[in-house]
This record gives sequence, structure tokens and C-alpha cells, in this order.
Amino acid sequence: MMLAILMVLLVLFIFLGMEIAWAIGAACLAYMILSLGTDNPVNFVLLSHQALDGIDNFALLAIPLFIFAGELMAETGVTQRLVRFAASWVGHIRGGLANVAVTSNFIMAGVSGSAIADAAATGTVLIPEMVKRKYPPTFAAAVIAASSTVGPIIPPSIAFVLLGAIVNISVGRLFLGGVIPGCLMSAAMFGLTWWIARRRGFAVEPQASWGERGMALLSAALPLAAPIIVMRAMVIGVATPTEAAAVLVAYILFLGFVIYRTLTPATLLRCAGNAALVTCIIMLTVGTAQMFSWLSVQEQFGQILTRGMLAVTTDPYVLLLLLNVVLLFLGTFMEPLPLMLVMGPIIFPLFGSMGVDPVHLGVVMVINLILGLITPPVGLILNVVGVIARADPMEVFWECLPYMAVLILVLLAVTYIPAITLWLPNLLLPSS
Repeated sequence: MMLAILMVLLVLFIFLGMEIAWAIGAACLAYMILSLGTDNPVNFVLLSHQALDGIDNFALLAIPLFIFAGELMAETGVTQRLVRFAASWVGHIRGGLANVAVTSNFIMAGVSGSAIADAAATGTVLIPEMVKRKYPPTFAAAVIAASSTVGPIIPPSIAFVLLGAIVNISVGRLFLGGVIPGCLMSAAMFGLTWWIARRRGFAVEPQASWGERGMALLSAALPLAAPIIVMRAMVIGVATPTEAAAVLVAYILFLGFVIYRTLTPATLLRCAGNAALVTCIIMLTVGTAQMFSWLSVQEQFGQILTRGMLAVTTDPYVLLLLLNVVLLFLGTFMEPLPLMLVMGPIIFPLFGSMGVDPVHLGVVMVINLILGLITPPVGLILNVVGVIARADPMEVFWECLPYMAVLILVLLAVTYIPAITLWLPNLLLPSS
């Protein structure tokens, strides 16, 4: 009974429009108050301890560093350089700037690690240009929204850092596990964009000369080296993900102050302040979600969900399909972070007992949850690109549906062909 009250209150607060951290915290507080009238009252001090335990994790230190790196990228002009590089190589292919959007988000994914940050950065640059070239604003927003979903899949990834801390998986292996799925996602969206552009007769850009391509490559070479530096540091074992994030920040600071000279002390402070604010929101969500997860464990939510799934089938292949459906549904009205915190400790032991590799399961889980960012009613990315394009987020979503279809096909391939995820981490970073 108390578990049902906790879940209903959480859903109610979310649909009332509360921020997710406050919705989770308010549901937990209401649960505590109601528990005072039961035989098992919850001590308020225990919940505060749980909140602190949730954020007391060294691996989480990578999050503010990656966010800070993303803020610095915008100030140093890295986004514009990467977009110009993508335009010089794929702008002349049918689809024009839509192809550039897909390619730019693929490249940006290797630097920022955040889908929302990538959507905002590339959308600000490309959506106005696409509208000028007679692309429908809703389509321009949709292609940016869909292509930004590779941000948390291509390393580095804030989502993988969080998941690794939650369920104790090697973040380095998760990073490597996301490389091939992320490439498949971008390739599928590029092909779909070409097909849509051909059917609708969208414009193409003039083909750049080899000299222009060379100049664009030269301009983008140093930013393109950033993800290589991060991954190389982790693969050879000289840095943890947190230390690699610090190296990334130092590298972008070097670009901004020494090479490009676009950073100033004032912009540095502004970037640090923005990163601190975003980090506070994330950590508040981590703390309250840890409280929610602890209460769910006390109410045996894991056992209830496990029994429910096993009552349907014991076949791991069918259970994986069921898991995809459940996560896609939950992702439509909850953000990835609280879902990982609540569902991670439940589903990983269940599928681990069936022989499913945790890295494989982690990549499948993150892809599912990131797709929720482009589905209503929450759809954070839809709202971001909708504001930039001055378009209704629901109309943007309808344009996103073909991209959702191909991304779900990639998700199914990743789900049922574990080698897509595991080949690279097993090759470069085998588990001990």
C-alpha cells in the first residue's frame, strides 16, 4: 500500500509540473509523514543519510568537469569550428544542412557528453540557417533533436559516468561499449535524412573545394583531438574517468586562452558559475533519487517488479524486449537520471543472474532513456529545440517519428547482438 502511495505521488507531482528533484523529494517527504501512522515509521535522519550517500561518490566528480568543459566549448568557438568542418565534408550531399546537423552532433558527442547541451549548441547555429534555406522549422528542430541523442552514447558520456557509479560498472568499458552503437545511430539517421531530403526536395549546399575542406579540417583539428585524448588516457590506464574529465577541461582551457584566445577571466567565471548551477541541480536529483531508491528497496519494489516480469516469461530475450518497452514508456515522463537511480539496482542483478553482460545492459538502458528526451510529455530536448526554432514541441515530435523508428531499430540490434556493444571494450579494456 505504501509503495503504491509513493509511486502515485511521484507521478502526480511530475504531471503537476514540479521539477523532477523536487517531485521526488516531495514524494519521499509525504511517504515519511504518512509512515508515522504505520507500524514501521521512517526515521527522517535515515533519509538525510541516504541523500548524502547518494552524492558521496568520487566518480560523480566527473560530471561537473564534463559540464564545465561543455560550457567552455561554447565560449571558445569550438561548436562553430566543428559545424564548419562538417559542412565542408557533407553539406553537398542531398539533405544539405540536415546532413550537417547529424554529422555535427556526432562530432559534438565526442566532446560534451550531454544530449541537451549538444542540441542547444548545434541548434543555435544550424536551425536559423536551415530555416533561411526553406527547411520547415519543425523539421530543422526535429533533425537536431534526434541527432543529439548520440551525445550520451559516444564517449565521453555523463550518463555512463552516473550509471557506472550507481551499479558499480567500469566507466571506461561503458565508454568503449557506446562507440559502435553511437556510430550506428548516426549512420542510420544520416541515411534517413538523405531519403527524406530526396523525397521533399530539400536544398543542398555548394560542394566545398579540397582546399576549403583542408582549411576546415585544420581549424577543427584541435577540438577533434579532445575525445581522442580522453579515451586514450583511460584505455592505457593513466587516468580514471574523473581524471580524464579534468584533462579535458585543462585542454579546452589551453585552446581558449593560448590558441584561440577567445576566453577571458570574466567568461571563465561565467562558465564556472553555469556549470556549478547545473551540477547543483543534478546532485540534488541524485540525492533525492537515492532517497526514493532506498524507500523502494524497503518496500520491496525490486522483488515485486522481478516477480512481475518473471511471471510473463523467463526467456532472457523476451525479458530484454519487455525491459525496452518499460524503459521507453517510463522515459516519456521521467528524466534519465532518476530512472537510472531507481531502476539500475533492480534490473542489473536480475539480468546479471541470466548471464547478460552489465556493460551490454548499461548501453541498452542508456539508449532507451535518452530516447525519452525526444518524446512527450517531458521531452526536454523537444522543448529546447522548439524554443530555438519557435515551433510547437508536439509538431517537432511528429517530425521526429521517422527518426524514432530507425533509432528503435538500432536499439533492437544492440539489444540482441551483444557483440555490437562488447567487441570494442573486450578488445581494448578487457575486464579483470
